[in-house]
This record gives sequence, structure tokens and C-alpha cells, in this order.
Amino acid sequence: MTNPKHQDMSRSELLELVREQEAALSTYKETLGRIYQEFDAKIEELSLIRRVSDALRQAEDLSGLALGLVEVFISELPADFACLMLADPEMTRLTPEASMSQAWDAPRPLRDSPAEDEVSLLHGELGQALGAGRVILAPDLAREPLEPWPALLPPESRSFMALPLVARQQMLGVMILTSLAAAAFGQEQTRILTILCDHAAAALANVRLIQQLGEINEQLLESELEAHKHKEYLQRLLDTASDLIIITQADGRIKYANQAAAGIGLSGGDLEKRSLTGLFSDPERAAELFGSGQRREQELELPLPDGGSRLMLVSATPLPDSGEVLAILRDITRRRALERQLVHAEKLSSVGILAAGVAHEIGNPLSAVSGYAQLLAKEGVGDGERREFAEAIFDLAQRIDKIIRDLLEYSRPSPFQDQLVEVNLAIEAVLNMFFTSKRLSSHNLTINRDLARQLPPVRMDRDQLQQVVLNMVMNAAQAMEGGGVLTIATALEQGNWLTINFADTGPGIAPENMRNLFDPFFTTKPPGQGTGLGLSICDRIISQAGGRIEVKSRLGRGATFRVWLPGADA
Repeated sequence: MTNPKHQDMSRSELLELVREQEAALSTYKETLGRIYQEFDAKIEELSLIRRVSDALRQAEDLSGLALGLVEVFISELPADFACLMLADPEMTRLTPEASMSQAWDAPRPLRDSPAEDEVSLLHGELGQALGAGRVILAPDLAREPLEPWPALLPPESRSFMALPLVARQQMLGVMILTSLAAAAFGQEQTRILTILCDHAAAALANVRLIQQLGEINEQLLESELEAHKHKEYLQRLLDTASDLIIITQADGRIKYANQAAAGIGLSGGDLEKRSLTGLFSDPERAAELFGSGQRREQELELPLPDGGSRLMLVSATPLPDSGEVLAILRDITRRRALERQLVHAEKLSSVGILAAGVAHEIGNPLSAVSGYAQLLAKEGVGDGERREFAEAIFDLAQRIDKIIRDLLEYSRPSPFQDQLVEVNLAIEAVLNMFFTSKRLSSHNLTINRDLARQLPPVRMDRDQLQQVVLNMVMNAAQAMEGGGVLTIATALEQGNWLTINFADTGPGIAPENMRNLFDPFFTTKPPGQGTGLGLSICDRIISQAGGRIEVKSRLGRGATFRVWLPGADA
């Protein structure tokens, strides 16, 4: 028979054991509940990571990546609004790229959004906090608002979270989440979201890099196409140019010639690898031109394969660094022939102006000769008177002969002569010829001379220098029809330059006419009284001699033409 006391102890131990088992079971259930809760959280995290990974993998460009990210974040997190903002390269502002709201069916791109949607990283509490590149949690915006609040974020938001997107130690942008509920976001979400944002930032950096490379590649293709178009355009310009364009190598041999060479009987094959200086009839002058290392121009004769030749204005321009030379050859054969004709025509025009005065000047001594001849024919004239009359007739005949010789010498066309000319003698010769004309008296013109002594000669054509002087004197006389004074002065300036000043007391030159004075056929004279070629030809003659002409004038105070000529030793 069982002892009752023994039986009672077994029941109490059994009850204690039951209680211990119930406590252990409760603890086990709690532990298992936490494990299931953590497991569910891990599942949610893995789901979020998978969806983010899918969004990163499926994105084809920056816009697609941004749209996919905001859609994943708002679907997996307790957020009512999500927005991805990208930083500019200078890190001065954040610009919206994509956004998503719980009330929308799909995310929306935000490119070209207004300025009020942007966030400045340099000003304001929110901008400076975002610019620092750290996670921002604002559990209750009603108590602690963030300023300035971007216009695109819902104004009724109560909680706020900002997650920086950082890759390669550079902040690329920010993922912003807002909720209408307070304390919607907590620290427990920060870890996984930070990891996801790191992956998103890396993908964002890669997509941006690929996009930039694509843009650079497109720009390169466009640049190559544009360069090809420019090359074709320049080639067409070179081929259609009337001037012969040649490029030489550093050793002086021709590497390129445009199609104008064929127009004068030369072809690219004939010119290739030939020496440029060897093309001209005077290789030494050509070598001096192309070897000077400076941009220069010179007239050179170019023999042609058919036995003829052309006068070329050759411009030589050294190309920097390469040692090559760009040569432009312009055919001026016909132009020089026309200029010579114009020079001669202007001479004849000047002679025509003097013709009336010369005829009158010859008429006077002829009348005197006729009168003396009649006196000699009379009876009762003594020997002394006969000798006096004969000497007078001889003097008058000499005077007529000099007038005719001066006129013929001036009007006769002559080839250019590179000779030493005394400037003062040339001026005196012209003035003496001019004084044979009564035209000076009709204009009531007084000429003053101020000619310097011991001037060096100049190297040019004597007839052309006299033509310049005569044109200047005639222009002054015509400008001072009511009378006046023309002062002709010569001087030796610094640098062995000779100057000839023609200063008149006429009405001066209008400012609007100054720029056109040396243009061919420009004249202010009435029709029929001038060709408009005088000053143009004077300018060409002086330029060809290495000089220049300067003009100074004020209305009502006359005009001064100054001719500069280099001395023969300059």
C-alpha cells in the first residue's frame, strides 16, 4: 500500500515541473516569435534588396534608373512621397530627377522642373544639412520644420527622411522620403536603406558615366562630321579660288597646289615635289622671299610651259611650328598692263588741261616773230635794228622749241626705269614746265618753294615722280580757283626718308571724302573736268617706290599732301 505522504510530494513536484515546462514553453514561443519577426524583417529586406537590384539592372539610362528607384522605395517603405534629386557637378544645388506618390499610378520624371523645386546646398538649414552628405531624420515637422521647404514636396508632410547617394567619395544626389504621419521613419530602417542607397549610388555613378561617355561619343561623331564638312568646304574654296595656292614642306618642296595651277598650264603632278623657288624666272629673289621667315609680298615672273610668262603678286606666309610656307600667287599681268595704260591716259589728261595754256603761250611768241619778220621786211631798217630783231626772233623760237620739247617729253609713254632721281630737280623741272602755261596766272596761284639742300636721291622712275608732282600742283590750282598759295617743301626725315609737302590755302577736303581720295575714278570735280584717276595713280606710283602719301585737311583751312619716299640708301 502506497504511502500518502510520498504520493503528495510527487504531485507537488509534478506541478512544479509543469509550471517550469509552461515557462520554458512560453519563453520558447517568445523566442520563436522574435525569430519569425526577424525572419520576416529579413525577408522584407531581401525583397527590398531584390526589387532595388531589379530596378538597377533593368534601368537603361539615368531617367529610367531614377524612376525605378522612387517606385521601389515608396512601395516597400512607409512613405507617402518619394523623390530622387541629383547634385550638380559644382555641388551647389539639388535638381529633381523623379518622384512618386502613393496617390499616383506611376512615377513621374522631373527634368526641366522650375527653380522653386530645386534645393540650394549653400543656403538654408535643409540645403546645408543635405550638402553635408549625412542621413537626416525629422520625426515631426510640425514641431521642427525644415527650411526652406522645396515646392515639389507635399506641404502637409509630418515626417521626413533624406538618404545621401554617395559613390567614389562624391555625393551624387539624395533620396527624400516624406509621410503624412509623424515618426513614420526610424533608426531600424536606416541601416538597410543606407546599404541600398550605396548600391543605388554606385549604379547611378555608372549610368551617369555611361551616359556621359555616350554624349562624348556623340559629340566626337558630330565633331568628326563637322570637321569633314569643313574640310570639304575648304577644299571647294581652294579648288574654286582664282589665285594659285601652294603649300611647301619645310625643305621648300611643294606638297599641295590647288586646281588654279591647271588654269595656267601646270598640273599637280608637275608641281609635286618640285622646289617652289625653281618655278620663277628669278630663283634668287624667290628664295629671299620665301626664306625671310616673315609674311611678305613681292612681284615675280612665272614662266609657263607654253613658253609665255605671267607676272605674279606672290604672298608668302610661314606656317608656325611646321616650317611650311603658304604661298598665294595672284596673276596681275593684265592689271599691270591696264595700270600702265591708265598712267599714260592720266598723263594725256594732264597734257590736255595744259594744252590751251601752252597753245596760248606758243601763240604769243609766234605773233611776236611775225611782227619782227614784218619789221625786217620794211625798208630803211638799220643793221643794228636788224640784228636786234633777228636775236629776238631766235630767242622766241628757242622759247617755242623748249615748250614743245617739255610737252612731248612728258606725254611720251616710257617704260619704268629704276634710276637715281634728285627730288628737287624733278620738282623744278615740273614747275618750270608749269610756268609756261598761262593757267597759273588764270588761277592767281602763287607757288612758294622751300626745298632742302643736300637731299639723298630716291630710286624710282623720273617721269613718274614728275607726274606725281604735276598732279599735286594741278589739284591745288583747281582747288584754289579764286587764288591762293601753294607751298612745296622738301625735307629729310629720321630714318633716311624724304618728304615732299604740298600745302595749299584752299577750302580743304570734306571729312566724308577723305577715305575715298585715292579710290580710282573718285572725283569731286564737275563732269568733264576730271577722270578721278590722278590721286589713285599717284598713290600707286609712290607705293611702288616703297613710299606712301598722307593727307591732312580741315574745312576752310586748306589741305596738305605729304609724300614719303625712302632714300636710295634706305
